[in-house]
Amino acid sequence: MPTTVVSKPKAYLKVRQKAVRAAMKELNLDGLLLTHPPDLHYLSNFTGEDSVGLITHKDFFLVTDFRYKEQASIEAAWLTTSMREAKMSDALAKVLRENPTKRVGFEANFTTVGQLDAILNSIKQNKDGHAPELVPLENVMLNIRKVKDDHEIDLIRKAVAVAEEAFRAMRDVIEPGQTENYLAGLLIMELRSRGASGTSFPPIVATGANSSLPHYRPSDDKTEIEKDQPCLFDWGAVLNGYCSDLTRTFLIGHVPHKIREIYKVVYDAQLAAIKFLRPGVTTMQADRVARDVIDKAGYGDEFGHGLGHGIGREIHELPSLRKTGGEEELRPGMVLTIEPGIYIPGVGGVRIEDDVLITHSGCEVLSTLDKTLEGNHIE
Repeated sequence: MPTTVVSKPKAYLKVRQKAVRAAMKELNLDGLLLTHPPDLHYLSNFTGEDSVGLITHKDFFLVTDFRYKEQASIEAAWLTTSMREAKMSDALAKVLRENPTKRVGFEANFTTVGQLDAILNSIKQNKDGHAPELVPLENVMLNIRKVKDDHEIDLIRKAVAVAEEAFRAMRDVIEPGQTENYLAGLLIMELRSRGASGTSFPPIVATGANSSLPHYRPSDDKTEIEKDQPCLFDWGAVLNGYCSDLTRTFLIGHVPHKIREIYKVVYDAQLAAIKFLRPGVTTMQADRVARDVIDKAGYGDEFGHGLGHGIGREIHELPSLRKTGGEEELRPGMVLTIEPGIYIPGVGGVRIEDDVLITHSGCEVLSTLDKTLEGNHIE
């Protein structure tokens, strides 16, 4: 936690707040409830939990409790802070009553029906209370957050660097006989020892046939790393609130022919997609470039997930790069994962993932770990 009290919002926070207020004006809203912690963090730098924000065209309110009173005064002393003593709904209702608004938006995907009913009931209990219209929204904040500013890009770069440093340290000690859980725990320790506040998600360490499960989690049955088998690592660091997300597939001992074959296909597919990325390219076009490489090699049915996704304060953000479900143009400032994979049940899988920044002229790969078969082969 910082020791210096932040008495006024940083310049980049003012820019973000201005963008949100412009969206509110376009949607004819007087206020926006921030019930999703990453949205509140994004606009205020306040990192406490169990708290809700309300931004209006002139003010920014924070409702929290005693546990975060001092933290709020240090991280964002400029916020108008209300301390709840009991129910969050009562405290929010009080703020809404004291600052009359006609239409207040809320992110429907991150606000429960129970929260809404509790707020409205709390307002109605006061006969003189004004009950604003609560307007459901979908991904307004996520769409604002998907283009990163320079401050965010710098933090993501640092999160990538920490993830890479930790992986290199763990890689040096990989050997047959170690368990998936042991290596996952070692990776977490290496991340935390380098300043990460945590992992972007529980690390995936999948050996042998387990690597054909795209979102496999190390099991508690002490599965050991074996020679002549692929071993897939998917991990990321959270640093200063921002995530990184990387995947490498290691080959220990003799490389089975099928794994060698699909490794080259995945490698070629990822390189083709990265080469294609630039502003104006659509999410579905980018996915198609990688998918065409895999389809032509005869493994289209074994690549069932999308090419990638945005990263930032959350590990999965917009935009989403996939073959269906909507199409949008890539824009400078978006940070994406590019992660094609091929998964063959009973045999194993290969995935290669890097974090990529869309620039004004093309793209920049933020991650630097070797991804060639030769660079990921341990005798």
